[in-house]
Amino acid sequence: MEFGLILSTESKVLACNIKDFKAQAEKFLSTITSTFETDEDFGKAKEEVKLLKEVEDRTREAIKNAHQGDIQELIEQAEEIAEQFRQKRLFLDKTVKTREVEIKTEIVSKALNEAIRSMSGYENDVAIALSCKFSRNAIKSRLEEATKRRSTIATLEKAVNAEKTLIISEISSEGARIAERRKMIPIHYEHLFKDWQSLISGEQDLAPIISERIAEEEKREAEAQAKAQANIETIQAQEKQSSVKSAVEKTQESTTRTNEPVFEFLVKIPFTGTTNEAVAFAREIKAKYGDQVQLTKIK
Repeated sequence: MEFGLILSTESKVLACNIKDFKAQAEKFLSTITSTFETDEDFGKAKEEVKLLKEVEDRTREAIKNAHQGDIQELIEQAEEIAEQFRQKRLFLDKTVKTREVEIKTEIVSKALNEAIRSMSGYENDVAIALSCKFSRNAIKSRLEEATKRRSTIATLEKAVNAEKTLIISEISSEGARIAERRKMIPIHYEHLFKDWQSLISGEQDLAPIISERIAEEEKREAEAQAKAQANIETIQAQEKQSSVKSAVEKTQESTTRTNEPVFEFLVKIPFTGTTNEAVAFAREIKAKYGDQVQLTKIK
């Protein structure tokens, strides 16, 4: 739309179309873009910002040229119209920029949520490992990088969706890999793998690590069992010795209490045990009854 203010004066107004100009201005301002959703909307609004600046400048130039004679009322009207152009231009320019940022944010946010949701279908351990490798901030950063150097909403949305699709594909591939590695860790040996997250997320060969830790655990268990068995055998031997000692003491006590004649007897005590245990037992008896105690292996 082409229109302009005519204001030419000497000591009086020579030519002025202020009423027509005001009507044209109001009509023009009413047609300015007010919705900002499509690339066409933004393109039109940006052109309107430029046009508003041109009309504002031409109006102020006409006012400047007419600052002679008694034309204050006309100048005030023209100034008012010029200010309308300025205010509309500033509002439109700010609105366009703000809305562009909002739409960009909406597109990125939608893509980000879709990428995050793609990790929700995995088992808990796998999902945790994936969320560390594909953090929300890392995904957002990649999507925002895809918006750079995009001049239209259509190209921006296309670029963001392409990056989102790539990210989801990477998550799917990595999720399958991590899930397989998680299955390699035996359930009954999970206590050996406190670092499971770094192991299943890593690139190292997992099989030898698992085998080594299980072998070490089995060795520890075998040593613990052997030690426990040795302790049991020691306790049993001590109990045998204690029983024999108690029997001998009772026999001595019984003999001391009688006034019957004393005779020499040969007492045989069957004993079952290892050679070392038998020797130890014999020494205890020898300490009580003298050197005549003999130890004979029956069979």
